Amino acid sequence: MAAAIGSLEPDVVILTEYVPGSSREAFLIELANQGLAHHECTEFVKGQNSVLIASKTTLKLGKIRAPAIAPAFPSNVLHVEIPTHEFEVLGVRIPDFSREPAIRRACWDWIQETADPMLKRPIVILGDFNTSPTYPMARCGNRINELVASGWQLASPSNGMSYWTPKGQGVQIDHAFLSPRLTTISSRYVVENSGHVFAGKGNNALSDHAALEVTL
Repeated sequence: MAAAIGSLEPDVVILTEYVPGSSREAFLIELANQGLAHHECTEFVKGQNSVLIASKTTLKLGKIRAPAIAPAFPSNVLHVEIPTHEFEVLGVRIPDFSREPAIRRACWDWIQETADPMLKRPIVILGDFNTSPTYPMARCGNRINELVASGWQLASPSNGMSYWTPKGQGVQIDHAFLSPRLTTISSRYVVENSGHVFAGKGNNALSDHAALEVTL
């Protein structure tokens, strides 16, 4: 996985569904070998995913914290500042909450309330939102366009898919939103790169999500 990430030559990488385990130290060493020597991670919560952000340059832990809307939410949001490049990253994963739509909506309420005062700052909100613009309102499909309407730039690719459901349907649920202080140069979903398969059904697939690559 570290070699696959390194093949994209990222300056900053946001990993969602990260679970610290016995291979944590070895993985961080391998990321450092790929040039991503600086990292921050959300506080470990037993039974929940975390978010790890790694960078080529120094990271500073930011002040934004997710509220305990559900036990799974606080460890799925990580805010960092990147002093060298003078911008910020809010790495996000909204857990699926398919059986608890009210919790999903509450998470989106928090994202929108948090995003509004950040519009004038150079910041990107990026990650797995478990929501596609094609989803119905009950599954928060309308929230993406609402963020755009409030002034955020949707930097997600116009084509390609980021996740395939068990039935094989491709959807775009990984997104990036840039404040007006930043400019999107390019974005794409990367399924395979330099022989590394990020997503797919084969045994060589590293994940069930494509990588979302954004140049800004």
